[in-house]
Amino acid sequence: MRVPKWAVKGIVDDFTECGCCGRRGLKRTVALMPLDADGNEDGTPEDVVYYGTSCAATALGWAQGKVTATARAAQAKRDQRDDYARRMISIYAPVEFAPVRDKARVYYGRNPGQRNTGVKASEEVAKLLAEARATLADTTTGPARPSRIRDFHRYVVILTSNQHIHLVDRVPRDEERRREQAAAVRRRAGQIRGTVLVVAALDAEAAREVAYADDLTREWNTKAWQAAHACDHPAQI
Repeated sequence: MRVPKWAVKGIVDDFTECGCCGRRGLKRTVALMPLDADGNEDGTPEDVVYYGTSCAATALGWAQGKVTATARAAQAKRDQRDDYARRMISIYAPVEFAPVRDKARVYYGRNPGQRNTGVKASEEVAKLLAEARATLADTTTGPARPSRIRDFHRYVVILTSNQHIHLVDRVPRDEERRREQAAAVRRRAGQIRGTVLVVAALDAEAAREVAYADDLTREWNTKAWQAAHACDHPAQI
């Protein structure tokens, strides 16, 4: 059986020149990681090459359609890993340096099955954050993605009376637009008899995770964001 020389890692918009034939102006390229003789990945992101789909098909010995479909599937998995990493950082980075008791309450609150099993919350939080940051730092199919608390954005969230999320909207940087958003949010919350939260997160999906978290998680989320932006003096909703 022929052992492939490359693993398809994803499809890339940032590289528009084929690393095989040199053709330029491509809409996208396929990221290929070299494999060793046993079919294991044999390199780092710096060893990845970016080929046009036709050259990638030749290199892999596949039909061009299969290359495109495989690259898109690989990229979708990469995007899912990124989404998970952003959620983990948005939840746990604010408690990274919190007192052990608070860190444990946040971790076990999300993972109750691990309480009293010998699993140490501090170690698990450190592990989750290290893995999440490594995921977002991976440059195989694009530049590193934001991963610091400083990179968090503020999101306003409306919860319905039965605690379902009705709206998640990023808080504008412009002060006048913030005031307009705040008025609109209060008005809408009143109409549905909902409540309003403001949370900080790396993206809107992660903001939903924070909004659904417990009070202590949100308390540390607010503290961490305020500490990271202490010099900015942002207006509050």
